[in-house]
Amino acid sequence: MTQLLPLDLAARRAATASGTSLGALADALAAELAPLLERSLPIPTQKARLTRIGGRCPDHGLLLEFDPWAPHDHRCPRCDMVYRGREHDDWWAMGAQLWVVERAVHAAALFALRGDPAHSRLASRILRELAMRYPTWPNRDNVLGPTRPFFSTYLESIWLLNACHALALLESAGVSDVGGMVRDQLLAPSGTLIASYPEGRSNRQVWNEVAVLSALHLLGDTRACERRLEGNGSLPWLLAEGLLADGSWYEGENYHQFAHRGLWYGVYLLRALGRPLVPALDARFHAGFLTPFAGLLPDDTLPSRRDSPYAVSVRQWRYAEWCELGHAHRADRRLAGLLARLYDGTGGPPSDARRRSTADAERNVASSMLTRADCSWRALLMASPDPVPAGQWTPGSVVQAQQGLAVLRRESGRIYVALEGGIAGGGHGHPDRLALTLQADAERWLDDPGAGSYVERTLHWYRSTLAHHAPLVNGASQPPEPARLLAFEDRGGAGWVRKRVDELAPGVSATRTVVVCDGYLVDVLDWESEAEVTLTLPLAGPAVVHDIGTWRSGERDGAGGLEDGYDFVDDVEEAVLPPSSDVAVFTFDAIAHGGAGAPPPPSGRRMRAWYATHGASTLWRASTPGVPGTRSTLRHLLDQQGRRGCIVGVWSWSRAGAEDLEVARVHLTPQATPLVQITTRDGTVASHEPAPHGWHIGLLARHARSSIDLEGLVADAAVAGENDRRDEERLARGAVPVVRVPRVPVSAVDGPLTTALTGAHHVRLGHEAYVPTEEPWGDANAPAASVWLAHTESALIVRVAMESGHGIVTPGGSVASMPDNPLDNERADVNADGLQCYVRGAADRAWRAAVLVVPVVGHAAPPAARVTSLVTNGAIPTCAAASRSDGRGWWMQLAWPLEALPDRETVHVDLVLNERPPDRARRRGQLVLSGGGGFGYLRGDRHPPSHGWVLHLA
Repeated sequence: MTQLLPLDLAARRAATASGTSLGALADALAAELAPLLERSLPIPTQKARLTRIGGRCPDHGLLLEFDPWAPHDHRCPRCDMVYRGREHDDWWAMGAQLWVVERAVHAAALFALRGDPAHSRLASRILRELAMRYPTWPNRDNVLGPTRPFFSTYLESIWLLNACHALALLESAGVSDVGGMVRDQLLAPSGTLIASYPEGRSNRQVWNEVAVLSALHLLGDTRACERRLEGNGSLPWLLAEGLLADGSWYEGENYHQFAHRGLWYGVYLLRALGRPLVPALDARFHAGFLTPFAGLLPDDTLPSRRDSPYAVSVRQWRYAEWCELGHAHRADRRLAGLLARLYDGTGGPPSDARRRSTADAERNVASSMLTRADCSWRALLMASPDPVPAGQWTPGSVVQAQQGLAVLRRESGRIYVALEGGIAGGGHGHPDRLALTLQADAERWLDDPGAGSYVERTLHWYRSTLAHHAPLVNGASQPPEPARLLAFEDRGGAGWVRKRVDELAPGVSATRTVVVCDGYLVDVLDWESEAEVTLTLPLAGPAVVHDIGTWRSGERDGAGGLEDGYDFVDDVEEAVLPPSSDVAVFTFDAIAHGGAGAPPPPSGRRMRAWYATHGASTLWRASTPGVPGTRSTLRHLLDQQGRRGCIVGVWSWSRAGAEDLEVARVHLTPQATPLVQITTRDGTVASHEPAPHGWHIGLLARHARSSIDLEGLVADAAVAGENDRRDEERLARGAVPVVRVPRVPVSAVDGPLTTALTGAHHVRLGHEAYVPTEEPWGDANAPAASVWLAHTESALIVRVAMESGHGIVTPGGSVASMPDNPLDNERADVNADGLQCYVRGAADRAWRAAVLVVPVVGHAAPPAARVTSLVTNGAIPTCAAASRSDGRGWWMQLAWPLEALPDRETVHVDLVLNERPPDRARRRGQLVLSGGGGFGYLRGDRHPPSHGWVLHLA
């Protein structure tokens, strides 16, 4: 008998008998399956498809509710509108596939435990039908990896893993008539397809790896299983390299939960294979059940750090089940305390979310009352047979240096203050080092907005520094550099945290110190630069500002990057702060919002902030996107100019239900010591200043002097375990090619475009230059190209002859106007036949100029090209385009003015040639001058500046 979980079915049958707590869970799952026993299966005929509008309310941006029995009617949970259309139906198909296969696991588990033949028939029916239909879904037009039923590989991995568990449970209970067909027509081809797309140290790779291993185990391929358990990308490697020392997944909380659930399947598969984890790694895995709760906000939601969804409540059945599985893995009083909290009868009304659950691609739902009977098949099979003993645990102040979370709590956790900054977090990290978070109960004063939809344009806002309460320089989002923890200590009445970023921008460093006392916090940002810069610090959202003059209209352009955020800034107003003794001081009363962006439940709290700057400063405000799912909001920001600066602030709050703030008066002197003098309501004067040992607070109360001296300096301030691997691919590629580019006469360049460029350096691109999506290079998919590089006295010439094998395909539009992209938030022209060209100087850390050029079909001679600059204020080449005479490709020539290049003699260049057949909605692949390999998913028009050739202009 082949098992994927280390189960003793006889013992489990007794534990889930009627009358037990797990028996109530089995009863609930059986009741939910009853309608499906006699109905046809809602398996979609179409492949799931990702588009910008599919599955979301156009007014509120919220996911439409999933109903497995309503393939054409999709309701918004907020406005109750029902939406119809192919895009919504294709999004529904994703949920339907996962819902159906998860019901196979439910039915198989219930049959294994209770022996009802109806459940065996249902599970077998689902598996047979999925196996028969698998080859009918096309592997094409995918977003993130090859897949047939879905648009991303990891979704097929979740789907396959559930099918594997359903089959294993059926066969463990004696069912033997379905396994052959399912293995041949589903497990083998799906596992092979998933295995073709390695995703490195990614949360998605966890699911890919566990699904492939499970399929191989059921296929009886022991040798292949053993090979997959070795080396980079393997399950043991993902556990060791993806989990940080504190047990958290390196990509942040949201991806921790997703990755850790996948790792749970893997850890127990390893146990079933007789290969349990070594104790140290098993302890780190167990810590992963708890680490996300370390940052739990006062309203029982998780921090929206990095690419996390916004304001996710832990009062959902899947979090309860996660705690159940963690406590079963190793009895833990903290997990017991969390379960007691989740099962305490509070929260919203009972939810039917599990009835609509879509396997492990879960949707977040509103807070609800929970019991053990709300869990799923995982708890039914693997939770402790006995109810978890009552306990109590509330997280206190905590620091996770690598993850970047540092939290100071007050009022038994009702006040939450956090300073952001650790490792960059890979592709899901946000440029938010040194961001400040402040929340009181359910009132969000300084908030992290998380991330909205991955296919909406506003994702670029949420991934900007400007969207966070973090500093940025010259209008550009922070580079992906880590923040170092310099100090952390909390003594209850006073605590502090200090972090530093050595490269907030080239040549700019910054240190932020936050000191939290009863009723107030002190915020100090020190920065210095090698050159004159403008540092911007977002201070607050909506507020009433005092101690300034009138507001006047202004403008803010930013640095122009796609994710700098300034494209989303409207209605700018500014107030130049009049310096008094070279210090500008202003005060504002902040206005909070709740977890959904709406006003929070009234608590009677007030919040006021005082800020002062030393040097030339400008306070400005603007309308920007609100948190995901809400309208625009007002933000207040501070610009400070110079080579160095200091911004000092104090935030004070009243106690719940109290009118008066804890702080009565504030005196700020950012150019002197003490930096801050605070007079509290009882007349105590607290003087704050840095000290060699850390932070000194001098106290004067009723003529009696005392002090608090905070320490906690971190001896080794390096970010231990920083391992973002940003240079791995560059190093693996070896030396950058250096090419001598000959000079040619202007007459050669001005000759016919559809011929070789005489005298130029010629290179042929084919298999070794190809970056595929679903289809590898070869047979009917064998694009090739010739590239000629040369220069004249005044221009760098790039001529390309693309042999795509088909006519030119573009998404429409005109020479001057690109159409909207209905699929995602990338430019529409990335899904077209065309060319991306990138140029930089030897010392540049980013592309100095870059363009996306597509030949535009249907225009009169001379052939037309649509040119889009990918770099703000970057140079634009002169472009021309033409079709091949046989209609099976295109020609293009770019002429870059030498005067616009960073160096007239040496320049770094790379070319990316996009290719899209007419029967596809997305590009099929790319030819890259600097070399192929890997996959082209999610690249858009982005290209690493470490790639390319060095061209010496002879």
